Order: sequence, then C-alpha cells, then structure tokens
Amino acid sequence: MRLSAIDLFRRVPRDLTHGTSHGGVLSVMALSVLGLLFFFETWSYLAGGTRTSTVLDDNADAKLQINFALQFLQLPCSFATVEVWDYFGTNRLDVTADVRKTRISGTRGEYVTGEYTERAFEGAPHVEPRIAAGIPAPREMSAPHPALQTLTAADFESTLRAEPLAFVAFLVSWCGYCRSVAPTWTALAGLASTGRVPASIYMVDCVKSEALCVKQHIRGYPTLRLFHQGLASGSDYAGERSVDALSAYVREHAAMPAEVRASTVRVAANEGCALAGTLWVHRVPGAFHVIAKSDAHTFDAASTNTSHVVQHLSFGAPLTVDVLHKVPRDVATHIHPLDGRTFVNRARAQSHEHYIKIVSTHYKTGTLVGTRDVLGYQQAVSSMTFDAAPAVPEAKFSYDLSPTAVVIEKAGRRWYDFLTNLVAILGGAFTVLGLIDGAVHRLQRGGRKGVQSPLSAAAPRSPSVLSTPSPLTRRS
Repeated sequence: MRLSAIDLFRRVPRDLTHGTSHGGVLSVMALSVLGLLFFFETWSYLAGGTRTSTVLDDNADAKLQINFALQFLQLPCSFATVEVWDYFGTNRLDVTADVRKTRISGTRGEYVTGEYTERAFEGAPHVEPRIAAGIPAPREMSAPHPALQTLTAADFESTLRAEPLAFVAFLVSWCGYCRSVAPTWTALAGLASTGRVPASIYMVDCVKSEALCVKQHIRGYPTLRLFHQGLASGSDYAGERSVDALSAYVREHAAMPAEVRASTVRVAANEGCALAGTLWVHRVPGAFHVIAKSDAHTFDAASTNTSHVVQHLSFGAPLTVDVLHKVPRDVATHIHPLDGRTFVNRARAQSHEHYIKIVSTHYKTGTLVGTRDVLGYQQAVSSMTFDAAPAVPEAKFSYDLSPTAVVIEKAGRRWYDFLTNLVAILGGAFTVLGLIDGAVHRLQRGGRKGVQSPLSAAAPRSPSVLSTPSPLTRRS
C-alpha cells in the first residue's frame, strides 16, 4: 500500500480551482487577523502574568520607615511640630527623625520663601528670664507707655503705610506670655519715643480686634511682626524677648539698604510650611502628629488652620522605578493613595485624622541569577475631619500593621501551553474565515441564478446545430 493512499491532506489541482474577488478580500482580512492574533498571543506569553497570595507576616525588622512630604498652607514653620505618639495617644515616643522645614506662602503654597532653621538661645529659647526661672506671669498686662499706641481695624493700614518701619505686637489678655512681654514692649516704646530705636512701636489687642488679627493670620500669641510701609516682613520675630534683643533686631533691619529690605517683604499674607523627611518608628501601632507648638506662645484653637496637602506618604524603603513598572495596576493604586490629595478646613478649629492600615507586600521579581524579594507596603486609608475645640487643631496620621502579608510574583506559562493556545487560536480563526468565505460564495451564486433564470425562460429555443437525427429518421 502506497503512503498516498492514507494522505489526510489531499490536494486539488490548481487548474480545477478559480479565484474570486471576495475571496481575495477575505484572504487579506484573514492574514491581517491571523498576524494580529499571533502578535498579541506572543506578547502575552513573553510579558507573563502575576500571581497573588496571602501569608502571615514574618517580618522581624524592629523599625518601620515613614517617608512624608506635607504642605501646611497656613501653619508657620516656627510653630509646625512633628511628634510621634503611641496608638492610644498617652505616651510620646522618642524616635529617630530627619525633618526639613521650608517656608511657603500663597493660597496653595506656590511661593517658596526659604528654608527654615531652628534658632537656639542660651537658657530657655524665646522665653523671658522670669518665665524660665519659674516666676508666674502677671494676671493683667501692665499699663502701656504713653508713646505706645494701640491700633484697631479702623486705623491699622493707614497708620502703618505712613511709617517707614513699624514694630507691632499682637497680644491677648488671657495669654501668660503676652502679659509677661507687655512690660518689655512698653519699655521698647519708651526708647522709640526718644529716638534710640529707629521704628514706631504699636500693639494690637486681638480680643477687641479679632477680625483684624484673623486677617493678619495671627496663629500664636504674642506675635511680634515688623512692617515696612504697611507690608509685613518675611518672618515674625523669634528671638529673645528682651529690650536689648528687640532693639538690636530693629536696628539691623533699619540699617538694611532699601532693595534688601524690600526683598524681605512677604510674597503673600499667609505663611505656611512644607515639611519633608523620614521617621524611623517601632513596628507597632502608633501615630505621628503635626501640631502647632511653641515654648513661648499660646494658641487659639479658632485661629489655627491645619489645611494641608499630602504630597507624598509611604512606608518602608522607596521602591525603584523598575519594580513600580512591574506592579499590577490594582496594587499600584494602594502604594501611595494619599499622594496629591488636599484636605481643607471648612470651618474654624478643625482637625484632620487619617487612619492607615499598612499591609506588607513582597514583590518577587526574576533576575538572571534567580528571584529577588523586594519588600514594600500597601495602604488602606480612611480620612475624617472633626471639630477640635477647645483643643488646638492638628493633623494626625494613625497607622496600624496588618498581621498578614501579600506576596506578588510572576506567573508565566509553559512553552507547550503557549503553542497549544497559539495553534487553537489561529486554527479557529482560519476556520471561521473559511466558513464566512463559503457563505458569501453561496449567496453570490444564488443571486446570479435568480437574475439569469427569467432571461433564459423568455429567450426562443433554436435547434442545436450539433443535434443528430433519430435512428428512425435515418432508416426512412
């Protein structure tokens, strides 16, 4: 028996077949579809997929790294403080921290006015010696010097615009620090009246002129601010509150050239602070707070605004760009869920709290020498805003670690699975296109027969030239 007898792929001679125009169109379509299917299937095989599993978290690290970049739009850097507390808020924790402060201004923090540096003084910084020694502040502010004028909303702007240099103290009667600095301020006004201090000295009672102090964005009391022809200087006075120190501060500004003095004027009325850095905390539930705090100021809850923008917040060592590109999209949205979000106070004396559930995530990526395990963290975040009065508002970031971890690894296919799928897809597509070609061909044949049959019925029949006579005819 010849092998051709069992041929399953018998061929029809080419001269017994003929091509059609619609067959050519379908052939072009078939080649295009088959090429696309081959490309996408091969791409899917080479790219591979991911497999996710959940295991118990066996991370034995003692510390957890927190990376943050926050913008507080109306909280000055001199007051913005980062503190870490336990989860219940009863114990403040000593942690390793690297925090940088940058002064910003503008309604959305668009102006950067310089890096903020903490100032240190001998003894108690920013505090009068009597307070450092434990002597209580007087209950009432002392009687002002006749040369010390109290400004109100009616004459504040007009008076300061007429002054080349003015030093203004914003005080409240219920503030112990204000009552302590009042005698010093009165003495400074006396020196200014004699010409020994080259500036006019004023004060504002923020109890009687509350709207004026709100307009000036006064956050803590006392606030000592220098004005150049009605425009506030770049930063409030933060030095020692003594007559000599205040006098030296005024003389230093008065001696500045006009162009240098103009460069110290604030770009915008409200001063904010950009906080960026890293915290290393224990791997236990806790919280870090950004609050208004000072050793020499008293804060009014109603005037403290904690509106902020979370530019970045992550946990653990930052992931490389290569790893981030390989992370599935549904996972990538939970790595930095707070980035770029803005939280605004809709009313006075509001605090913001963010609850963050941290989930350890292991990214297993393949290399030439094996598999590399990269540790990262996902976050599930819930935020809320609430009334903080009578306490001073704050921004609180509470974090808790999940006892389980997620493992994400590449899940590739075997080569024979790829070939099986490829043959099935290409063969199925070819078969379907063949069925379409057959259906179109039958429809066209049926249409041609329907058009030709009436014409053939109406035409007269003529004897065939090739017809032969019957045998009976030939015999006769």
